[in-house]
Amino acid sequence: MALDNPTMITIDDGEFNHAVPPELIEVSPEILSKIENIEENDNQSSNKCLTWIRIYVKKFHGLHEERPKRLPWHEYIWSFIGALLGIAAVAFLHFRLLEKHQLSFLIGSFGASAVLIFGAPRSPLAQPRNLVGGHVISAICGCVVRVAIDRFEHSTACALAVALAIIAMQFTETVHPPGGATALLAVTTRPLLPWANFLFILMPALTGSCTMLLIALIINNIAPKRTYPSFWW
Repeated sequence: MALDNPTMITIDDGEFNHAVPPELIEVSPEILSKIENIEENDNQSSNKCLTWIRIYVKKFHGLHEERPKRLPWHEYIWSFIGALLGIAAVAFLHFRLLEKHQLSFLIGSFGASAVLIFGAPRSPLAQPRNLVGGHVISAICGCVVRVAIDRFEHSTACALAVALAIIAMQFTETVHPPGGATALLAVTTRPLLPWANFLFILMPALTGSCTMLLIALIINNIAPKRTYPSFWW
């Protein structure tokens, strides 16, 4: 189904084709051939090393692709309304109901999630599976690493939590960039919550992301030219 907005991803019949290589990571062979069009001498290892360095440096020049065009003006309005209401909902629950009980419902990574689900709702990274799964899986990684390693080495625990969260999200097909921040917060937040801070997985990671999802479903589908989600699972 072709979309009116050139910056959005085309998805046939509303389904995400998992057989297609992930364009967010891999580069097509045709483009690689343009980058690697440097003559290579197979007989001399020094030339191979020099060729690799030249190709590596050439990648820094970029692919010289045309940047996405500006969104229509009405998309800015819907993005603003969605982000405003989404963050307002979790912030209200946090400050008015839960903070006095030393419970949390609001974390910084939800701000990054708002950019995706309201600013790029057709992105595979913004779909419900990725939104909720990414935050929950990352929170689990962060909490486990905090208990196992953080008491010995803080910097290593921070790095390992984010790295494990990325791998876990890739493996479960729930990649959601704000999840990296959720994993880091799970490590750096001191254990003020019950159960040695493992409540962080349920609240705010699960409950907060579900609240954001509910607002995204309501607001994005009110907009005439938006449909959310592209896929659930």
